[in-house]
Amino acid sequence: MLALQAGGVTIADTLRYERAAIASGEVWRLISGHFVHFNWAHCLLNVGGLIVLAVILPASLCVWRCCLWLAASIGLVLFLALPGLQHYAGFSGIAYGLAVVALLPRVPDEPIAAVVLFALVARALWQWLDTGNADAMPWLGAPPLAAAHLAGLAAGALLLCIECRASV
Repeated sequence: MLALQAGGVTIADTLRYERAAIASGEVWRLISGHFVHFNWAHCLLNVGGLIVLAVILPASLCVWRCCLWLAASIGLVLFLALPGLQHYAGFSGIAYGLAVVALLPRVPDEPIAAVVLFALVARALWQWLDTGNADAMPWLGAPPLAAAHLAGLAAGALLLCIECRASV
């Protein structure tokens, strides 16, 4: 993500989620849009989250495979469920999904995992109600997209279910 951010506007414009471009066949944007950002603050926040989540993700799961699966799932949900969404960039939906994958299995033994998951769900719902977006917009470069966060939570839970079934 840091390399893509350093690549500047041209790289970001080529990879960002753009509905018209996706509809014209540039389907990679469903995935790549999650790995580019509106500005450096946005990028660094997401890279920090990825580092923390990669450390606590269960050892049996490949971080990059999870990221790609979550990116594809979230991108598809955004494309199908939000026809009015023209542009999107950022990793936070994937971060929310990784948090579910990393924390949900820990809930029975580590109550703090339940508290953190509850806080993430509450924050995503708060943003969905549009009360949590205004303050973040100036420094992120765009308002947070609550739908991406909610899709990430759901996709993370689905990925965890798939992984649990595969290991049985």
